Amino acid sequence: MNTARTTLSAACLSSALAAAGAASAAPSDPAQAAFDHGVSLMEAGRFEEGCPSIEYSQQIDPRPGTLFTLAECEALRGRLATAIARFDEYLALYPTLTPGQQRAQADREKSARTQREALARHVPGLRLELPPHAPPGTLVELDGRTLALTAIGSRLPLDPGKHLIRAQAPGGPVFERSVALDKGEEKTVPLEVTAPPPPPPSPPPPGDSGAAGVASPLQVSTPPAPTTRDEGTGGRRLAIYLAGGLGLAGFAVGGVTGALAMERKSVVDRNCAGTACNHEGKTAADTMKALGLASTIGFGVGLAGAGAAAVLILTEPRAANPGASRGTWIAASVAPLDSGGAALDVRGAW
Repeated sequence: MNTARTTLSAACLSSALAAAGAASAAPSDPAQAAFDHGVSLMEAGRFEEGCPSIEYSQQIDPRPGTLFTLAECEALRGRLATAIARFDEYLALYPTLTPGQQRAQADREKSARTQREALARHVPGLRLELPPHAPPGTLVELDGRTLALTAIGSRLPLDPGKHLIRAQAPGGPVFERSVALDKGEEKTVPLEVTAPPPPPPSPPPPGDSGAAGVASPLQVSTPPAPTTRDEGTGGRRLAIYLAGGLGLAGFAVGGVTGALAMERKSVVDRNCAGTACNHEGKTAADTMKALGLASTIGFGVGLAGAGAAAVLILTEPRAANPGASRGTWIAASVAPLDSGGAALDVRGAW
């Protein structure tokens, strides 16, 4: 392996120097500056710094010679799988070059094939296996990259060194493991994927004792409290009170406004002769009309409320104990007074 490394180093440095010499006459630019800096670091054996500089040059100005030099740098750096991927990119690019470019790159094309074949024998491989019960949607990551389903179970060529594996079922815990690979080593890692625990069962509804005929020790059933009257009686009584109250209020308004209207009539009689009225008489006549209308409306509302209360009373179901029932009645009357006013008399029992 030392001989192969020496051969690769010599080939790399010679090709890199040739590329640098050919580009020395070109105007200075960021890509060329990054390439020259990376090659100088390669010559000093500082591959961890030199390879990223050459890669940056390739990113901002892709060139076949830069790509070939980057592949050699990665090989000397020890990233064998990465170097093979770069050589594959170069070999796929070579047929697309013009005839003149192919003649200039002929030696590199042969060297790329030779170096790739030599490196392939030492590239480690990793195989990840999911359990049969892994639920759909399980994600698997390798070094921060999500793997496709087709990659699970297949041999993955990797660079020597440490690699981080993560797997997780939807909603389940995260499985994480670090794996170290040496040159030429093959490993298989079974992924421990666990589905999320099922949700806790819902508590039984109140009063449900579970299986028929079996009483739950945590539940105590008590007999319902005895009732002394129909449950609908309370609502009906409330409606009776509301209707009766509305009737009383209507009668009160009708009676008061009627009395005031009768009082205004005496003022009209004193200040009007036929249809001719003075100012006081006209004002009293207008007020009397308004009070008369209010009185009519009030008595109408009172009669409606009293009627509704009477219907509710007459249609009320009889109590189970007749002796316990109570009579309910409402009566209202309006009588004129000798002084020209009116009196409202309302009586009732519940």
